Amino acid sequence: MPPIEEIAVLLVGFSFGASFVAMFAQLGGGIFTKAADVGADLVGKVELGIPEDDPRNPAVIADLVGDNVGDCAGQCADLFESISAEILSAMILGGSMAKHAGLDYEMKAGFILFPLLVHSLDLLVSTIAVFFVSTKKGHPSRDSNYGEFEDPLHVLKRGYYVSLVLAILGLFLICQNFLYIPALPNAYLYFFCCSVVGVVVSFLFVAIT
Repeated sequence: MPPIEEIAVLLVGFSFGASFVAMFAQLGGGIFTKAADVGADLVGKVELGIPEDDPRNPAVIADLVGDNVGDCAGQCADLFESISAEILSAMILGGSMAKHAGLDYEMKAGFILFPLLVHSLDLLVSTIAVFFVSTKKGHPSRDSNYGEFEDPLHVLKRGYYVSLVLAILGLFLICQNFLYIPALPNAYLYFFCCSVVGVVVSFLFVAIT
């Protein structure tokens, strides 16, 4: 059996396979349907002056197919490829760090499994936050454009903020238990602060845009 830090290297083939699958999904599901989407826009809006998604334009069907298949299936394939490569590269990096630091078997395993635990935390946090995404009665002065219902953007932000709080708590627990080094008992706090920087930056992206 190879050393534990070499196990992540053996999984590189999975990352290449994910890239291969994503390439076909992007080519077959994204580029051709996006070409139909662009063609419908050019013929309808540019040449004939028909508004987008107008029923008088027979290319609206191709437009909708391009929007759904190209933007959804192609994008999800890209996310699958990116997440797979990201997890495996982080696992290899964690194994290399633990090896050069001369850590024992259990601590090496913690550094290697850390990326998998973070993405497992993603699933748990997202599932919990979904239950907070529901409309409420809106304030008349604040949400006058939406009648008696809350602004949809406020609904999405509420679920996002819940996920941020849960993510920070979960990251602290994961760092404390899987990145703990007895020789440097406070090292996990530095790793946690690095992860908090990423969470704060993602929050600023949403807040600014």
